[in-house]
Amino acid sequence: MRTPILAAAAALVVALAACSDDPDSAGAAALVSPEPVALASRHLASGRVESVLPLTRETDLPEGIALNRQGDIFVGNRHLNGDQRVSEILRITPDNSVSVFARLGLSTLDFDRGVLGLAVDGDGDLYAAFASGVPATHGVWRIGRRGGRARLAGSAAMVIPNALAFDARGNLYVTDSRDSAIWRFPPAGPGALWLRHALLAPGPFGIGANGIVFVPPATLFVASTDQGLIARVPIRADGRPGEPDVAAAGFELLAVDGLAADVHGHLYAAIAGFTILGTAPVVKVDPRTGTITPATDERDRFDFPTSLAFGKGPRDHKSVYVVNGGLFPEDRPEAAPSVVRVGVGAPGAPIH
Repeated sequence: MRTPILAAAAALVVALAACSDDPDSAGAAALVSPEPVALASRHLASGRVESVLPLTRETDLPEGIALNRQGDIFVGNRHLNGDQRVSEILRITPDNSVSVFARLGLSTLDFDRGVLGLAVDGDGDLYAAFASGVPATHGVWRIGRRGGRARLAGSAAMVIPNALAFDARGNLYVTDSRDSAIWRFPPAGPGALWLRHALLAPGPFGIGANGIVFVPPATLFVASTDQGLIARVPIRADGRPGEPDVAAAGFELLAVDGLAADVHGHLYAAIAGFTILGTAPVVKVDPRTGTITPATDERDRFDFPTSLAFGKGPRDHKSVYVVNGGLFPEDRPEAAPSVVRVGVGAPGAPIH
């Protein structure tokens, strides 16, 4: 990795470390639904950005987003509770009413702890990667659409379960950002380590395999944050991983976090540290050529974007919905924690 990239990454990690030492706050205020900002039926032009829901009063450190077929948005939320964070999942309905869908428990203040990734399966059940570090709660959880929850067998052994993606057969893949790894959880039975590879390894700052997305018919793409690249992992006919290679790499991908894919196979990536690095908050990647271009030039609403997912149901299918972490928006109130959407001009890749 080139020296300028390492220098920029060092600045990024200092910023991330600062977020784990937040002063005491009043915690999450009562959830109050604001007036809808963006009409779900209206397509957003490519590159344009609109707020869906400001979360300034509702959350402290959001990460993880998923949508179901009805257009409900699920957002991971970590808010301060003394010297710990409480992880919960917010549900935002298409009319922008907000409620707490589930509470997962406590974790430390570290930026890579708490609820990190979300995904919805073909039946509409929600899955959450909860890196609590507490033996009783650490792992990946299934939260039923009609209630009830269960931890996936084997997931407690993961170091930092982070992002999640389903393939067309219902297998769930989960990145472990500290262990250079991807785990695979079949629809029935326990999960197990599926792949460990050098392309997914953390660098000196401890963040390796991060965002993950499935592109039909049989490919996973995985963001490798410290290495500033997106790895391509074929899924063989027998279910085993093929040999990973680099789909795209470059300074524009340093501090890459969440991934999503459109129907044409293009990838969209949230760049968590773009404010420090001077890059774009969301980029479009052509994995066939490795070309990286900004998905939007509108940066005012972003500060540490972490996760993104395509619209479904009545929501704009040609937009990605982005969780904005809002770590340091003091002089930019419009960049406080929020959910925003970015028009990209194409719908998401169908899986279920």
